[in-house]
Amino acid sequence: MRRILCVMVLVVVTCLVGVSCKSPALDCRYNLTVTWQERKSVTEPVPLETARVFVFYADASQWEVTSIEDARNGIATSVNNPGQQISYDEELLPVGPDSNVFQAEFTDKPVMLLVVDTKYDMWATGNANVVEGLPNMYVTIKFAPLDWKEGQTLPVEKKPWKFYGYDDVVIPVDTELFIKPTIWHVGSLVSDIMTVARCYAYYDFSKSNGGRVVSWAQASSGIAEYQEEEGSDVYVEVPYSVSGEWSGEMMKMDIGGNLESIMVVVYNEAPGIDEERVYAYSYLDLTSNPVRDTLNLLVDLRKSGDSWTYNTWNVAVERPDDGEGENGSTEPAV
Repeated sequence: MRRILCVMVLVVVTCLVGVSCKSPALDCRYNLTVTWQERKSVTEPVPLETARVFVFYADASQWEVTSIEDARNGIATSVNNPGQQISYDEELLPVGPDSNVFQAEFTDKPVMLLVVDTKYDMWATGNANVVEGLPNMYVTIKFAPLDWKEGQTLPVEKKPWKFYGYDDVVIPVDTELFIKPTIWHVGSLVSDIMTVARCYAYYDFSKSNGGRVVSWAQASSGIAEYQEEEGSDVYVEVPYSVSGEWSGEMMKMDIGGNLESIMVVVYNEAPGIDEERVYAYSYLDLTSNPVRDTLNLLVDLRKSGDSWTYNTWNVAVERPDDGEGENGSTEPAV
């Protein structure tokens, strides 16, 4: 009788232990938001509206995606056996106004996620890290191809994600550049908009390569020059990359491409024989990919001398009484 009682107590204890140690059910609603940093000047990431998301019920440490073609087709390759491949188990459809939020119901793990962009050649893989007993998970992933620096290696790891393809991503980031030229004539009480001004921009010109214009004739012809080699006395002349158009009281240029620097040239168009010929140039750093930038230029004809600086501008004036004639040149201070 005592032996039967002991067995019954053991069964009850075993059952109680089984109930108390049972793992919670895996029923997780997973919410993934895909963003990217399109410009260095915009610190807040923006929605990546061209992303696709594939789900693999596989261990992320055992599988990798080795090309943009495989990424866009949802194919993963075994880390240990490159000849073995698997296809995705599920593709998630985007929701929300920006089409960059993806939701899934996971009842099993492990889960590997593949996020691939359909516009630029970049993709990422990662472990979803689904947790038992956690009914909702909110995860944000950010692509940052502009952070890529030459000499780095792929993938860029930001656990639990691995980012690929940054070295092949070229983003044509445009900048709206506005130039407001004003001129202060001798005898005037205030400066006026220099409505006869025109402007050009020269891509990849900078102070380091000696970019400059040295005369009004050169500036008005749309030609500028830079050093053939750093520190050289030999200069190469090239035509402008883009010209500006008047928009209200400012001239506007759309600067395209992934540029580090440009040189902007402003001059006054077709002055009379008794009028000053004005030209100026300024360097602009574009490494931050600004959405919009404005350069203000004041040409103060009350100043003495033929050249001076104003903010970032090198300003020069060919005066009608300087004896140089129509083709005279005045090299501004740098």
